[in-house]
Amino acid sequence: MIRVLLINPPWGRQKGNIWYKVASCLPSLGLGYIAATLEQNKIQVKILDCQAVSYSIPEIVSEVKCFNPEYVGFTATTVLIQNAIEIAKVIKLHFPEIKIIFGGVHSTIMPEEVLMNPFVDIVVRGEGELTFLDIIKNKPLKEILGISYKANGHVNHNFDRPLIEDINCLPFPAYYLMPMDHYHTALGSAKRIPAMSIFATRGCPGRCTFCYSGTLGKKIRQRSPENILDEIVLLMGKYKIREISFYDDTFTAFKNNVLKFCELIQKKNLDLTWSCMSRVDYASADVLKGMKASGCHQICYGVESADENILKNIKKRISLEKVKLAVELTKSAKIDVRLSFMLGNPGDTVESLKKTIQYAIDLDPDLLQFNITTPYPGTEMFSWAKSNGYLKTEDWSNYDLYNCVMELPTISSNDVEKYYRIAYRKFFLRPRYILKRLLKIRNLYDIKIAFKTCTSILMTTVGR
Repeated sequence: MIRVLLINPPWGRQKGNIWYKVASCLPSLGLGYIAATLEQNKIQVKILDCQAVSYSIPEIVSEVKCFNPEYVGFTATTVLIQNAIEIAKVIKLHFPEIKIIFGGVHSTIMPEEVLMNPFVDIVVRGEGELTFLDIIKNKPLKEILGISYKANGHVNHNFDRPLIEDINCLPFPAYYLMPMDHYHTALGSAKRIPAMSIFATRGCPGRCTFCYSGTLGKKIRQRSPENILDEIVLLMGKYKIREISFYDDTFTAFKNNVLKFCELIQKKNLDLTWSCMSRVDYASADVLKGMKASGCHQICYGVESADENILKNIKKRISLEKVKLAVELTKSAKIDVRLSFMLGNPGDTVESLKKTIQYAIDLDPDLLQFNITTPYPGTEMFSWAKSNGYLKTEDWSNYDLYNCVMELPTISSNDVEKYYRIAYRKFFLRPRYILKRLLKIRNLYDIKIAFKTCTSILMTTVGR
């Protein structure tokens, strides 16, 4: 039997970064889908999740030796790509006969950069389930859609593979290969534990200049409510999951689908709480009412800026009027509001950052996150920043939403970092906000979350 090892590389966050203590640790569902697809085809798979379990390099080498795979596959976002490359290099050094395959967003966008490393053999671009299967089945490389590979000293890029139209046909992620007891959602996003993340859609209706989805999303595809519910029932039954976090870019993109999903939860009388992410232009009173009735307790909306011109610069395609309405509708439905803002957008000034911080305070969400604007490779913003000489670095480990990697003509990176700290201090250390959070404490879990949140905010506001 062919054996395949799949690796999710570690993320070494900097102390002082709000995400150091706040970030989630969730399975790579991309690897989970690939693993399940391979196992359906009688291929033996093992997953090493180095974010969930702290494997040392010698331990990884030992795992590879014991499992003895013919192929090792990596997934990596931009901030993780260097960590993945370092592990791949060690594996190839010890086991030169193993084929090393890279996938994930960064490899999709920059296959030539990844293949410049002599120990990387193939890059899978885009959705990996069917492409990876073709590779493992030993189909001639030149015939496999969606890959880049080296041959005769040259890098070859095959045609893209069409998107999987019916994502209901995919098997559920191979949770049984993952360390399920090691996962947790982002601090404050779950009402109950254990919690798990899933996706209801692929793609995004937005075309924001800072986001991969604007480049890769192209077409948004949906799973049926029945298919989603079957996966949730599996997670609740086998792994005792009590809460689901939907990590779709825009969970509410398909209104009728969401309403049907909410009806099914209520019909089955599932003891479930859940949260999701969405856009303010996809918020409506009837959908929010149904979501609340079926257990939804929190929605995260990306707002990014309080300056309409900056929203146009980044092609957010929302208005401050829509933001206010969505927040009001969500609060009226008794669902907690979580908002996300970016500091250091093209066109930002000290005055616009002050305006954004005050706007966030005035909206008074239940939870909030500020990130430093990060132009990831492959996005329109990255191309703009690079062509205009605004990039400070292409050290991908700094593309972590905490370090300022652009030096804009309208504001210094020092000022962006300064107001990043001010933003957290001004929002979270308000007496009114502290009192509101204290009044929501119901149990020891809430106390633990409050303590971790407080220490994370203090670490962030102290500075670098």
